[in-house]
Order: sequence, then structure tokens, then C-alpha cells
Amino acid sequence: MNINSVKFRSVDNVYKSNKAESKPLEKKKTDTIEISELGKYLNKVSSSKEDIDIQKVSDIRKRIENGTYRIDSGELAKKIIESMKGEK
Repeated sequence: MNINSVKFRSVDNVYKSNKAESKPLEKKKTDTIEISELGKYLNKVSSSKEDIDIQKVSDIRKRIENGTYRIDSGELAKKIIESMKGEK
């Protein structure tokens, strides 16, 4: 076998052209999340169970289910206006 007939440069060039180029590693992009002030407030409200009278909530729920829960519209309007004015 005659190895002189093999042109090493052409083999080397083929090797180099097929060789994967090394690319610099890119920083991985990561997802981020930001919670708004309203979201933080709602989380605080939903997690503060000491302010909720569970017995009263159960009583109101039962009265709603039975159809015996009545709302004083005058009192409701008064509370809405107080809330809008920031009085309570």
C-alpha cells in the first residue's frame, strides 16, 4: 500500500471544515416575576385570618343559602360612601 498517494493536507482540511466551531457560552436567560403592590396587599389580606370572624362568615353563608339573608340598603349605601371618602 502506498501512503504517498494520500494527500494529508486535503484530509486535514476536511477535518478542519467538519470540526464544530467552539462558540462562547451565552448566559442563560432566566424568567423573572414582579409582584405589584396590589398583589402584595391582597396576599397580606388573604393570609391574615385573625381579622376574619369565621363564625360570622359561617352564619352569613347559611343565611344566604337559606334565602333569609337581608341587606339594609341604606346602611350599605352609607358604608360605601364612608369608604369612598376614606372615613373607614
